[in-house]
Amino acid sequence: MIGSTFRRSLATAVMSGMLLVGVNGPAPAQQVQRIAAVVNDEVISIYDLAQRVRLVLLSSNLPFTPEQQRRAAPQVLRLLIEERLQSQEAARLNIVASEQDLAIAVSTVESNNSIPPGGLGDFAAANNLAVNTIEEQLRVSIAWQKLLGRRVLPTIQVGDEEIDTVLNRISANQGSVENRVAEILLPIDNPAEEAETRELAESLVSQLRDGANFPAVARQYSKSASAARGGDIGWLQEGQLDPETDAIVSALRPGTISKPIAGPGGYRILLLIDRRNAAATGQEEVVIALRQLLISLPPDTPAGQVEQSMAVARGVADTAEDCAEFAELAEAAGTSQPDEPARLRMGDLNEQLRQLASTLAVNQTSEPLRTDLGVQVVMICERDQEANEQVREAVRETLARERMDMLSRRYLRDLRRAAFIDLRV
Repeated sequence: MIGSTFRRSLATAVMSGMLLVGVNGPAPAQQVQRIAAVVNDEVISIYDLAQRVRLVLLSSNLPFTPEQQRRAAPQVLRLLIEERLQSQEAARLNIVASEQDLAIAVSTVESNNSIPPGGLGDFAAANNLAVNTIEEQLRVSIAWQKLLGRRVLPTIQVGDEEIDTVLNRISANQGSVENRVAEILLPIDNPAEEAETRELAESLVSQLRDGANFPAVARQYSKSASAARGGDIGWLQEGQLDPETDAIVSALRPGTISKPIAGPGGYRILLLIDRRNAAATGQEEVVIALRQLLISLPPDTPAGQVEQSMAVARGVADTAEDCAEFAELAEAAGTSQPDEPARLRMGDLNEQLRQLASTLAVNQTSEPLRTDLGVQVVMICERDQEANEQVREAVRETLARERMDMLSRRYLRDLRRAAFIDLRV
């Protein structure tokens, strides 16, 4: 647990460490060796901590002020402790980040930060950072993801029934409001930390509203499983969050930041990325082949004539057992048919026809519809199974990722409980 006394002494240590190792050049050996914490048999030095605080503030586009350093230090120390635990567990299992893995990660960092290829070292030097501070963070992240991929992912099973449940729920909620939300979670491990955690949350909100990069801040500060994705927790339908949080999100405009939200686990900061009306996941990309019967009728057609046309349409719908028979009956009813069914992308259909087509099985006819054009019956002749499998696979991956996040948190929690952690500042 990290309480107020520790925070104050840690802040003092980091301030002096920063002055010695970050701004005025290399640190004396005794400063490099000063210990911030011991994790099992590994040391986290004041130098390690000061360097990481600088990296966190720099990558988050936060000002490098004494106040920001003071607020960042406890969160950064937690991060370093967790990284030591991850690194030790990966080493125990003989899992390492290869030089090729590191080169790819460095290239990605350079690309994402508009750094010329091969320029990470120069960038680090220009910002008073040791390049190995960045590389070590990348190595640990790579090794931990490999570990999860080998040890945790194979234990995750997602059944077809679960996928069907998700797809059915999404289909049932088409047209309702969805919000794409990102979060920063600042946990409170000890009630004594509540005031300072709230202070940090308020400071981050202020900086985010002034232009700090939300994904970067989330990656460095957030303890949520979504931190690796820049805090992005994806699209949420109204009602998926607790009522208070739901009301806060509903009041946000896309691109705006919430106030700190107090909860049982700590404080959360939310960003509303976007808002839309819900649509079935991936359904816009599904290609279908269909035939239709259309008996043209003007809007002011007498009711008796409409009923006659509906009866003809119902006769076709009740009789046709496949698309070939449907084509013959539609021709006989006066609707010419092409040689091949029309192939259309679901996203290109009007809303009424899209909703109708999404509920029909292959070789199933719709009920006769009275539309502005007349009376219409539709039969689905073919549905692109490959596209359907892609939709299902996307849902499967989402469910698997959610479980991976949960199991990863549990794994790290167990490592922390079993570890010897000695705070020295």
